[in-house]
Amino acid sequence: MRSRNLSALAVTVAALIAAGCQPRSSAPVPASGPAAEPQAEPAPETASSQSLSLVIARNATTLMGIPGVVGVYEGETGGKPVLRVMVLSRADSTLKRIPRTLEGYDVEVEVSGPIKPMNH
Repeated sequence: MRSRNLSALAVTVAALIAAGCQPRSSAPVPASGPAAEPQAEPAPETASSQSLSLVIARNATTLMGIPGVVGVYEGETGGKPVLRVMVLSRADSTLKRIPRTLEGYDVEVEVSGPIKPMNH
């Protein structure tokens, strides 16, 4: 379980770094907070045309801004790629802010508890 959490943390950090390295557009950036929650888009054709890692890179900052979310990473269920969101607990206030789908990918919630760095 510990190595799985570390792997998930590494993917989260990589996604956040990738999001910061994306070229900036002149389009307005939405404000943070409840109004800036990720928009669920039921567009199956989107999932096949964009990689899940890019979807995570575009949405990681917003998802990580939801109180109770501690990580996001790529997962797989039934051979199908899914976006997994790690949370501290199954608090309703957290769960109702997490979309069920994001840019055509299913979103699954995983209770991981707090993530702490390992002492070396």
